[in-house]
Amino acid sequence: MQKDYIVFSQSLAGYLMMNHHVLRKLKQTNKPNSNRNIFIFNESPELLNLVEQYKTTK
Repeated sequence: MQKDYIVFSQSLAGYLMMNHHVLRKLKQTNKPNSNRNIFIFNESPELLNLVEQYKTTK
């Protein structure tokens, strides 16, 4: 079974999807008065590498 990788940043989620990682699930937070989304991907070494690349460019 694949482990989930949860992303709260829309720009990071977009970056991952542009680099061929499929968004597995999209949820909204259950906090009151919050319009934030939760993006769920399958965790993989390639995805973790992309996240690190994203963090160093920001």
